[in-house]
Amino acid sequence: MNVLIIGTTDILGGAAKVSWEIKKALEQEGHSVNLFVADKRSNETNIRVIPRSKWRKVVGFLLASEDFISTDWLLQTPEFKRADIVHCHNIHGRFFNLNTLAKMAKLKPVVWTLHDEWAITPHCAYTLEGTALKNGLYACPSIDTNPRLLWDNTGVLTDKRIKLYEQIKLHLVTPSLWLKTRAENTILSKQDIRFIPNGIDTTVFTKTNKKLAREKLNLPLNKKIVLFLATAGKANTWKGWTYTEEVIHQYQKRPEALFLNVGNFVPENPEPNVEYRLHVQNPAELALYYSAADVLLFTSIAENFPLVILEAMSCGLPLVAFDVGGVKEVLETGQNGVLCRYRNTKDLVAGLDKILSLNEDELGNISKLSISKIKSSYDTSHMTKKYLTLYKEILNS
Repeated sequence: MNVLIIGTTDILGGAAKVSWEIKKALEQEGHSVNLFVADKRSNETNIRVIPRSKWRKVVGFLLASEDFISTDWLLQTPEFKRADIVHCHNIHGRFFNLNTLAKMAKLKPVVWTLHDEWAITPHCAYTLEGTALKNGLYACPSIDTNPRLLWDNTGVLTDKRIKLYEQIKLHLVTPSLWLKTRAENTILSKQDIRFIPNGIDTTVFTKTNKKLAREKLNLPLNKKIVLFLATAGKANTWKGWTYTEEVIHQYQKRPEALFLNVGNFVPENPEPNVEYRLHVQNPAELALYYSAADVLLFTSIAENFPLVILEAMSCGLPLVAFDVGGVKEVLETGQNGVLCRYRNTKDLVAGLDKILSLNEDELGNISKLSISKIKSSYDTSHMTKKYLTLYKEILNS
């Protein structure tokens, strides 16, 4: 089987991690895999770059349209011509033209994993839990919601997207039941929509002795460590650092707590009871951070089915998280941590107080339940087997 994977990046971010695991699983079974990405960060030779044309990007932003992005050349590449399946992941970010997707779908079977809501809106990646439907798509909160528009062209974008979807056949995959339900309420309800939850490597994301983990990471042994972990750290607006800051303010007179922000691309100066660390690419090092912490504070305001939640639970770490996207499908209050009302800081503080007051036996019980849940249902092996089954089903039909 020859599979062509298309996405924004090859190894950076949640969507890239999922596509990378699929790539590895396919290659281990003897299949051929090629990737086309906008930002290549690995040294793999079977990955080609889709160049981001600066002037086309600028013109597209000015005219609030993606029609000026040129990607039809992909149809003439040997990788596309050889492909039995084309598997798209994140294709927004003004590097890929949806008209190319339509042409691909008329020539090859196309699987498209929706890692956010971009496919079911006129232009934005997230609706911030919005429920307003207009002409078969969910309305964006504003033109400033990424990917941004210079002016309101949502009517034209909606019409184009609906016409495109009506002309082609797609095999859509959602990692959460939350997003599957939302997609089924849109114009995409006429397409084949499957549910395949994300998975993580539970042999890497495994619990390490807390004292040992802290010593390796040069973290204090006498603090209650509250972990905030996100790609780009505090600069990632989707991850809700402002809500974490509100919680930090509530804890400013409690020196026993240290808030640890991991994932920043630029160095940040430490603050009272706040420490910043740079982005961590190595999964084994990430696992050490989960093992070193006492709780993961998850304040994202826009999510689908986040890998961070799965990774933390696989390392036995309790969670305090907003009820956003598909988080509640894996996090249960009393079992793995505390699920808080969306954007409710009081709930976060109460949840954090609760977790930090638990005794060793109670924490041990959460750890066992979390690890067992991830291993039994959310290991990469479960995810990749389901994708391979889907590919074979599509080709056989």
